[in-house]
Amino acid sequence: MTSKRIETGTPKGDALGFIEHLFSGWLELREENQLSLHYIISREKNEGNTQNLIQQWLAEGSDVSVVMPRPIMQHILRTFRFEPSLEHFPGQYEDRVAVWHCSGQKHSQSSFLQEAV
Repeated sequence: MTSKRIETGTPKGDALGFIEHLFSGWLELREENQLSLHYIISREKNEGNTQNLIQQWLAEGSDVSVVMPRPIMQHILRTFRFEPSLEHFPGQYEDRVAVWHCSGQKHSQSSFLQEAV
């Protein structure tokens, strides 16, 4: 399996909605629809940008993973029913790290929120 690192401020990052003026960090694209977020930081706190980005990817059918999410991010991920696990990323992290994952589904944000209640 090959993966490609995608930074904010690049054409591929922009095409995925990972826009430099909204986010910092990087992601990995594995296969065509598997995205792994690493160290994402929203440049506009409490504006819902990260939540909107994740919801967009899931609605488009992407499988989304978030590597080592902070507690505030874990709260967002629970809303979308992400499942925590431990994974090993050879060459990136020495030990296994926390990774939260959700398979993409063709749902709107309102259906995720309704089902979560």
